[in-house]
Amino acid sequence: MNSSVIYAVNSTISEITQDTVKTYKAMVPQSSLGSSITLKEESGMKSETVIKVVVLSIIIVMGIFGNVMVIYSVVSNKRFHKPPFYYLISQSISDLSRAVFCLPFVLASVAQGSVWRHGDSACTLLAFANTFFVFSSAVSLMAIVVDRHLAIVYSHFHRRRSQGLLNLAIVILGWLVSFAVSFPPVFGMGTYRYIPEESQCAFKHKRYRMNDTLGFVLVFSGVIVATMFLYVRIFIFLRDHRKMRPLFREPPRSNNWTFFGPGANAQVVINWLNGMPVGPPAQMPTITQNLNQTTGRVVNLRTRKNEHLCRTFFIVTVAMYSLWIPYLLQAYISIFGKEKSISSLYVTISAWLTYSQVGISPFVYIFSNSSFKRRRDLKSSNNSNYGHEAIPLE
Repeated sequence: MNSSVIYAVNSTISEITQDTVKTYKAMVPQSSLGSSITLKEESGMKSETVIKVVVLSIIIVMGIFGNVMVIYSVVSNKRFHKPPFYYLISQSISDLSRAVFCLPFVLASVAQGSVWRHGDSACTLLAFANTFFVFSSAVSLMAIVVDRHLAIVYSHFHRRRSQGLLNLAIVILGWLVSFAVSFPPVFGMGTYRYIPEESQCAFKHKRYRMNDTLGFVLVFSGVIVATMFLYVRIFIFLRDHRKMRPLFREPPRSNNWTFFGPGANAQVVINWLNGMPVGPPAQMPTITQNLNQTTGRVVNLRTRKNEHLCRTFFIVTVAMYSLWIPYLLQAYISIFGKEKSISSLYVTISAWLTYSQVGISPFVYIFSNSSFKRRRDLKSSNNSNYGHEAIPLE
């Protein structure tokens, strides 16, 4: 009896010991390996977070400083108190508001590890504000190209109808349209959610059958297409009207060797020295010419300045939409493509390109506008018109 009990206790102790040893052997290398991986992942995540915070901080500073500079330059200079600079102020205010009110929340989310900790209501409100500012900026760029199209193609109509109150009404109308597009998701028509890959609250793009975000994406794409189409129309019109007929200089003609009129040269002096009569003949039908055919077409100064303005705003528009096209592409793929067909890396990159638009757009305008380049020369020049080639005359 005693021997059987002792044998059972010994076998139980040996089994427990073997199980403990196996468990310890299995756990030790796994725990050490897991700790090393965890440390590496944490260090990589920290370095990535630091880089994102620094880059986003630079974007915010550039967006605030650049847009304030553009707004101040337009407001402080009376020569800019004309369209399309009213719409430029609207676009700069939208980008400035996005840099001040929206991107700091993205910065806080990135610093916390791409986690939203402010509640669903705050996320919905922030997504609405972000969408409103983005769409109002796009509508302002469209208003600019419409104004340029009227100023160049229908210049007389533009000079008569383009007044300050009308431009203010167009700006307010653009804000109302932006509000109408971005506000319905607040009441459930669409979905505003926090997206960890983007580190922001925005539209959660779903399948087109749900029809949550397809309408906004189509409207935004329509604004882009219409804007670029009008720029193409403008540049085609300018190209056709800049074609100049070659200058044709006719040889000197005369019926009594006086050689007056177009093409006259030193032959008049030679005739005078030789005692020949000097002066226009009584009848010179051969000298009567069509001056429009001989001198060619003169390019209007107003047209040249409007062309410069169109080129400047075209560069700004292309810069903005180039940064937004990758994001629109991933939105269309999410709506019409397969679920999870886009990598999270592409979503992150496309979202950060849209963040950079706030800081890049104002500086693109500044460096493409000759009035900013020549401001220093303008201070040292007595000519009040010098350095303002980008300012329209109408």
